[in-house]
Amino acid sequence: MKLFIKILLIILVAASSYAQNASTYFPASTGYKWYYKNTPLDSNNNPQPSLSRYRVDSFAVVANYKGLLASIVRIKDNLLSINQNTPYNDTNYYNFQTTNGWKFLSVSMLPDTVPLPGVMNFFRSLENWYSVFRFAQAVNSEYTLVTKDTTIAYDTLSIPLRAKVKAKRLNDENVSTINGTFLSKKFVVTFGLYFRILVFEYPIVEIPDTTWIASNVWMVKEVIPSANVNLSTIGIPLSFSIPGKMYELTNPNIGVKNISGKIPPGFKLYQNYPNPFNPSTTVKFDVAKADNVSLTMYDVNGREVRTPVNEFLNAGTYSVSFDASGLSSGTYFYTLRAGDYKETRKLLLVR
Repeated sequence: MKLFIKILLIILVAASSYAQNASTYFPASTGYKWYYKNTPLDSNNNPQPSLSRYRVDSFAVVANYKGLLASIVRIKDNLLSINQNTPYNDTNYYNFQTTNGWKFLSVSMLPDTVPLPGVMNFFRSLENWYSVFRFAQAVNSEYTLVTKDTTIAYDTLSIPLRAKVKAKRLNDENVSTINGTFLSKKFVVTFGLYFRILVFEYPIVEIPDTTWIASNVWMVKEVIPSANVNLSTIGIPLSFSIPGKMYELTNPNIGVKNISGKIPPGFKLYQNYPNPFNPSTTVKFDVAKADNVSLTMYDVNGREVRTPVNEFLNAGTYSVSFDASGLSSGTYFYTLRAGDYKETRKLLLVR
């Protein structure tokens, strides 16, 4: 009997470990950056690569937000190039509790030009924290995040509406990216608006947002299909489209080159060459094992001015070009980070 209890305890502990804490899927330290290609989807949800733009996310700080301790990610989207010097203009907020990843949901997905303030205000009233990513949830088991009813007055009509956000964890998938293949948790979160009649609900629009999440990396892919909304079926002469988009990890470092696949004995950061330089210089570094690697350039006040490397790299020797265009003459520092490894060297920009 005692042996049976011990075995049962071992199984329970193993199951708990397998579920993993949600926080293990998110990068551990601030300063981490994600680089995505943002590809529009047409009305048939076909990708339009010729219209692709870029998005940069930056894990800025951990601070309290709306009652929870949040990992705050600054966002700049629709960039013409991955290195476009544009201020961050949006923010995501995440919180992690045991096996659940919470997200503060907003209605930024809806166009601001919808000429129906009652509906927009109703959706804005739903903005709150929700346990969106439930990593221990049974596969294909749907869970409702929020349901809220309202009645919108339009002309002489009183229109009963229901907003609902529901989610589902799907089977894990391998996602191939330019930065490697990641075994990912897959979730679909569906935002819906419904017309209510008695106890029944009829969909006006449903938008499934599918996200793939990899351990220590977080989001590696997201697909939000396009949708057409026609409110004439409920007596409102209004229709509009919500464009679709697909985000995929991309490589910000066109100048990064793998110059040797031989596995080095350890991590190493080499002195840049030429040094002094104007306006660009090359840095070589060794990666002893596959890991998330960042190479960042700082000014003498410790402010980050360039990050030419921030990605998952396999073992090998690499070189990358630092472009210091737009920076003033002076002394700078560059730091290589990978796991517990950190090394800093000095470089000199001379105009």
